[in-house]
Amino acid sequence: MLRLQVRLFIRDSFLKGVFIILCFFVQSISAQNIDKEYAFETLELSCPTDDTDVLDLFKTGLKALNSPKYYNIAGKVFFNIIQREKTLCDAYFFTGVALTKQDKHEAAVSYYYYADSLSSKSNSVFKEELAEAALRVNNIGLARKKYEELIKDFPNDPDGYYGIGLTATTIGDIANGLQKLSIAEELYIAEDTWTAQREQEVYLMKGILFITDTQYVAGLEYLDKCFDTFHTLDDYNANYALACLELFKDTKEENYKLKAIEALSRINDKDKLNEVFLKRFQEL
Repeated sequence: MLRLQVRLFIRDSFLKGVFIILCFFVQSISAQNIDKEYAFETLELSCPTDDTDVLDLFKTGLKALNSPKYYNIAGKVFFNIIQREKTLCDAYFFTGVALTKQDKHEAAVSYYYYADSLSSKSNSVFKEELAEAALRVNNIGLARKKYEELIKDFPNDPDGYYGIGLTATTIGDIANGLQKLSIAEELYIAEDTWTAQREQEVYLMKGILFITDTQYVAGLEYLDKCFDTFHTLDDYNANYALACLELFKDTKEENYKLKAIEALSRINDKDKLNEVFLKRFQEL
């Protein structure tokens, strides 16, 4: 199963609209997709065909997906398959892959959607890619729906639970998100895919979820665990600063005040923060 690193989409009351964090991860995902090698010999079609001409087109298209200069050609090849036989879900899926590789994310969502809808049986890769594509275009609702379907159809697949935790940072169902992240961690460990990077991502999500729930001490504990990985990200620092500010108000401990000021100073793009949020720090 293709595993993609996460993109976090977080809505906070102190941010202007939807603040999309971890652009670093968006770039990592794109790089990971480019590195993936496609081969017809290892392909198992979800919507089989006996048409030898169509199978030859699949071979050509998959080969083209392995070279950036041929991504556009790959998309045309798979689209040609769709024109010949409109029920072949795999052709829609790989058209979506080709579009994703060209950063044509709005169009890619449509093709992933058709692939998922046309598949004769539930396909975890189709659903995961559709969820990922939906996040790229900020369609959190569609992404959440697909992650829920993953849990229902593939209860031992950690990615569905992970996705619920991810989208909880925007939707705001905090308890559900925290619970699903814990399940995801257990399943990743069980299948030996629990990496240091994934652990850091989970720490970040849990930290933000706890802070959103005003559990500031618990939130800071998790953010401290992923400081080295994420301390240069504005969203990390905004959440860190907010938690420290609220704890300083409650405890009057100077250490929290200093940490809040330091975290606020690390935010590079303060234009993304609304005035109400910034005014809360004027008393420091």
